[in-house]
Amino acid sequence: MRAQTNHESSAFVATDLTAQRARQAARLLQEALTLLCSDSTMPLAQTIRRAPDRLLRLPEVERLTGLRRSAIYEQMRRGIFPRSVKAGQRTAAWPESAVQSWIAERMNGRTT
Repeated sequence: MRAQTNHESSAFVATDLTAQRARQAARLLQEALTLLCSDSTMPLAQTIRRAPDRLLRLPEVERLTGLRRSAIYEQMRRGIFPRSVKAGQRTAAWPESAVQSWIAERMNGRTT
């Protein structure tokens, strides 16, 4: 039996990753179809299992909201945007649920 070359090894890893991504995509598609086809009277928002809340750093908050740093901190000061929490000695972060709630309020046309 001969030893695998680096090229063969790289091709195997790439194929394995491609197959893994394809399986994940198929699983997500199946879950989506199951949700769409269910006869449940429960609203869709209640059927989706939520991941545990996580803390978002400023670049992610900026990406999600479309606001820049100065606007985020100004709206925090005015009580419009969720307050950050200390995630470390020199690190601020925002609970994902609070940011998503703020985004949902904007999408529904409500402002606080």
